[in-house]
Amino acid sequence: MKDKIKLQEKFEEANLLLRQKAFEEACIIYDELLKEDFHSVEFYNNYGLALFYLDKFDEAIEKFKRAIDIDPDFALPYANMGLVYLNKEDYEKAEQFFLKALERDPENPETHYNMAVTYYRLDRKNDALRHYEAFINFSGDDYEKLKESVQKIITELKQSIQKDENSQV
Repeated sequence: MKDKIKLQEKFEEANLLLRQKAFEEACIIYDELLKEDFHSVEFYNNYGLALFYLDKFDEAIEKFKRAIDIDPDFALPYANMGLVYLNKEDYEKAEQFFLKALERDPENPETHYNMAVTYYRLDRKNDALRHYEAFINFSGDDYEKLKESVQKIITELKQSIQKDENSQV
């Protein structure tokens, strides 16, 4: 029991390092926990995030897959896999994982934002617009600056879509 508490404390320490953007230090602790046979969906998801921020995309994918294996209903590993593929510019795979994340958590503003970016890069303006608007609808006060930027993007997208429709007539 005491060992389990110790491992949980180490996990919390690694998570704190992750939040403080000390990704290499977090990975060191996550590695130690892995050697101690520590497993949970949050562990693999957070470990994957730390690896993602270190641009270790393939290793991050492994961890996110492991998180999904543990709990296929947990949305975050799917969203994070989408983020990896978005950064790798594999937009079709990014779309697949963001859609899976949204099936599990349809009101997650960050997933809607990342889905919008994916569609924008695929030149699917109407889909991008829909997800940017969903981001605005589901995001709270934490996103005020980003909401201002997204509002401008929405305006530009609507104008672009209107222009495209007018040129087809």
